[in-house]
Amino acid sequence: MRYIISFILITVIHIVNINANNRPRVIVLTDAETDDRCSMVHFLLHSNDMQIDGIIQTNSCFQRKGWSNEPWLAEMLDAYAKVYPNLKVHDAGYPSPEYLKERIYVGDEDPEHIRLSGGQCKETLPGSKPIIDPTDWPDTPGSDRIVEVLLEDDDRQVFIQCWGGGNTAAKAFQKLKDKYPEDYDRAIRKAVLYCIWYQDGAGPYIECYHPKATVLLNHHFSGSWDYGTMTNTRDFVTQYMRNGNPLGTLYSQPYISEGDTPAFLYSLNNGLRSYENPTFGGWGGCFYKVDGFENVYRDTGFGQLREWIEPAMHDFQARLQWCVTPEYNKANHKPIIEVPMGLDHTVCSGDTVRLRANITDPDPFDVDAVWLARGDMWAQKGITKEQVASNPKKFHTPWRCGWYQYPTGTYNGYVDLHLGSERKADMWFIAPKVDSPQTIHIILEAYDMSVPRLTSYARYIITIIPEK
Repeated sequence: MRYIISFILITVIHIVNINANNRPRVIVLTDAETDDRCSMVHFLLHSNDMQIDGIIQTNSCFQRKGWSNEPWLAEMLDAYAKVYPNLKVHDAGYPSPEYLKERIYVGDEDPEHIRLSGGQCKETLPGSKPIIDPTDWPDTPGSDRIVEVLLEDDDRQVFIQCWGGGNTAAKAFQKLKDKYPEDYDRAIRKAVLYCIWYQDGAGPYIECYHPKATVLLNHHFSGSWDYGTMTNTRDFVTQYMRNGNPLGTLYSQPYISEGDTPAFLYSLNNGLRSYENPTFGGWGGCFYKVDGFENVYRDTGFGQLREWIEPAMHDFQARLQWCVTPEYNKANHKPIIEVPMGLDHTVCSGDTVRLRANITDPDPFDVDAVWLARGDMWAQKGITKEQVASNPKKFHTPWRCGWYQYPTGTYNGYVDLHLGSERKADMWFIAPKVDSPQTIHIILEAYDMSVPRLTSYARYIITIIPEK
């Protein structure tokens, strides 16, 4: 007899949102190039979505001496302190300026430890011959911080983002292996190195000598978030950063130019769960495992990054507005998704799988935002702004949603999704026939009808097993 897998009758609710216990742990290595400084503005506005364990100043083949001799990062955190009271109004999870200042370190800025030129980094791919040995390099506060974090009694992965070079991480891994052999295996398995190109010799070295660390190489940030790609965003920068926002004022480019932003977008707990597995795909890219390596991945191309730029930019816009908006109900916030029974389920071929979520919009009705989005259409029909304001339920739907199968599960095919009522956010499908266990990824996308339009996600992973 067939049975129905229903995810709506259980009282335990999974809230697809951020809390203090599920924030990904992040350490940033930055060479302070212009695009790093722009990415840092964006990064700080997402600091409520991550547990920031370190911001380490390093060098790279482009910035060989680093920039820790300049107070650029201190100035940025001073600006963050000015907008922090407003940010806390919109999300209590924002870390204090003092917390962030205590986690600034200086790593490897020795130009003698750079073995690549700027052009070579584009040609340094997985499997390249190691060209460094950090054994005799001195420890730095940055490398010691990485060691300290990885040794902690915490099983969560640590996402080490190489916005510049990774030599500081290479030294930390070497010290872990030589000085803490009894803890090395446990510690190194937690390390996830996200590299924006291999901007020094760390990548090939870690691949070879620390193969239990996970390494992600992003080559196609170029063409998505990098210099010169989004030159049409000058008005965005003018309107939302040059508007008295102390943090936005430090955005050093006149248009969106953030070559390192994919590294932290990958680590966000935004419901897409991309950081759980490099092959899942999300705002920070989608990756494939490189043949011949257990834990080395390359990105699938800049098109996958560009797929998510619009919702990521809408989210950035909202957070920039939070900086200058001291009242919660004067800004927009993304919908909240509640998922009965959680996100991971196992069913048999032939079963009817029903998915439902509860969606709420935390914001009051904003007639100005709604009219900005739909006013021209309504005016053509003779509907006035005053009519909409007097009866918002008649004219305004606070949120909408959609379901789709994302092509990163192991099942080689698609299933027919049958949608229920959009207002109830439900759907169902028949589990396909399989000969061995396969996974299907179903993404629920819920977006509000305000300005900027904000999107929340829930990724269900359904494991299909053969019919018994």
